[in-house]
Amino acid sequence: MKSHPGILAATLGVAIIALTSPLAAQKPGIGFGASIGANVPNGDFGDGAKTGLVANGFVGLGTGRFGLRGELLWTRSDLDNAVIRRVGNTVLPSNGIGDVSGDVNLVGASANLVLPLTQSIVRPYVIGGVGVYRRRVSQNIGGTIDEFRSLRDTQTDVGYNGGLGLAFGGIIGPSFFIEARYHSVSTSPERTKFVPVVVGFSF
Repeated sequence: MKSHPGILAATLGVAIIALTSPLAAQKPGIGFGASIGANVPNGDFGDGAKTGLVANGFVGLGTGRFGLRGELLWTRSDLDNAVIRRVGNTVLPSNGIGDVSGDVNLVGASANLVLPLTQSIVRPYVIGGVGVYRRRVSQNIGGTIDEFRSLRDTQTDVGYNGGLGLAFGGIIGPSFFIEARYHSVSTSPERTKFVPVVVGFSF
């Protein structure tokens, strides 16, 4: 069966219109979503923590041109070096500290602004916001330094985040996205910095 040139042209035109339609930009109304991926520690935090697991859940409000997102975050990373390096007046030496074990759990709640960069089915976007984070470190160091055995440290601090994402679909049914964001939390003595790289969906 031969294809009629007019039918092919009409089909191509519909596809182009669909890919550039503002309807797919940021659906108005309330939506929900979730994501999961790898958390990559940075800076001083990255010197002590391994790449870990991260999960997010959120509720969003779309206006048609931008979105607002309220989000909950959880992440866990195992330790391969010390995160707590000072106890009182005792500072951990940089070498020969013995075996380090433990983990870092972090939960956060943030308010974020989402700005689509194009009005199409495939939508790059910018996201960023501020929030409150609670970090719990459980650390143990073998060897002869008694002050650094079985340590626990919990801090609750403000932080900010910002990054980029790429969303697909969303005109009919859920949309899917890939996202990477930089987070920086005002813990002491050093800030806790990390970059979650996630895949997720929203509906």
